[in-house]
Amino acid sequence: MSIASWYCDYIGTSIVPYVLLALPLGGAYLYGQKQTRLAWILIGAWVVLQLAMSMVNNFTCYAT
Repeated sequence: MSIASWYCDYIGTSIVPYVLLALPLGGAYLYGQKQTRLAWILIGAWVVLQLAMSMVNNFTCYAT
């Protein structure tokens, strides 16, 4: 079993990308609480993770 196959089976097509949506939601909450630095850190981390996961999904999981 290759790493790409493992990723596609257990991470890329599972519930993990949806769970990561808690990061921007938490960031929005913190932004409303005037904790802007931590809010932008959470939102930025989500952007980086989402872009990386989307690229891996497109090039390995859904490539035919």
